[in-house]
Amino acid sequence: MEDIRLLIFDLDGTLVDSRFDLGDAVNYALEKLGKPLLHYDELPPLLGSGLSYLLQKATGEVTPGTLQRARQLFDHYYGSHHADKTRCYPGVQETLAALPHLKKAVYSNKAQGFTEAIIRELGLAPYFDKVQGAQPEKYPLKPDPAGVKAILKSLDIGPEKAMMIGDSTHDLEAGKAAGLYTCAVTYGYRPADVLLKMRPDYVIGSFAELLEFLPEKDNSLSSN
Repeated sequence: MEDIRLLIFDLDGTLVDSRFDLGDAVNYALEKLGKPLLHYDELPPLLGSGLSYLLQKATGEVTPGTLQRARQLFDHYYGSHHADKTRCYPGVQETLAALPHLKKAVYSNKAQGFTEAIIRELGLAPYFDKVQGAQPEKYPLKPDPAGVKAILKSLDIGPEKAMMIGDSTHDLEAGKAAGLYTCAVTYGYRPADVLLKMRPDYVIGSFAELLEFLPEKDNSLSSN
C-alpha cells in the first residue's frame, strides 16, 4: 500500500447514507403517478445502478413516457431535498482528514449535479481533488471502467497506484476492469457475501478501518 496515491470513493452507501432522501423523492414520484409507495428498507437493493434503473424498478414501468415523467417528478423533489436526511457514515470526515497526503476522488452513478451538491452541503468538498457523478454524454455508468479511467487521466495517476472503494459490485467491477486495487465496504447497501464473491483486495466494516492498511501520517485514529 506504500505506492497508493489515489483513493476513489463511491458516494451512496460508502461515504453517505442517502436512502431516506432517495426514498422520499421516489415516493413523491410514485404518489404523483398513482403507484404504491416503497418502504425505506426496499431501497438499498435498487441503489447503485443509476436513477433510470431505480425508477424503472420502483414504478414497475418500461414505458418511456411514464419513466420520463417519473424522472421529472423525482428531480423536482430531490433537487430541494437531497440533503435533508442524508448523512455521512461514522468516521468519514475524520478519516478523510487523516489522509491529506493522498489524492481523493468521488465517483458516483448519481447525476453530476446531485453528487456535487451532496458533497458540498455535507462539508466534504475540501477533502476531494475531484467529484465526478454520472455524465452519460461522456462515459457509461459503472460497472463500465471508463469513468474510473477518466479520473486517473485527469489526476495523472496510474491505475497501479489507485484504489476503488465502494459498497456495490458495480464499484468493484469498475475498479478491477480499470486495473485498480479494490476495497469493499460491508456497512452499505449490499450484503457482505455478495461483495466477497467479487474477491476485493480489501474489505472494511467501518470507514475508519481504511487507516489500518493505508499509508497515513497520523496514527491516532487507528488506535481508537
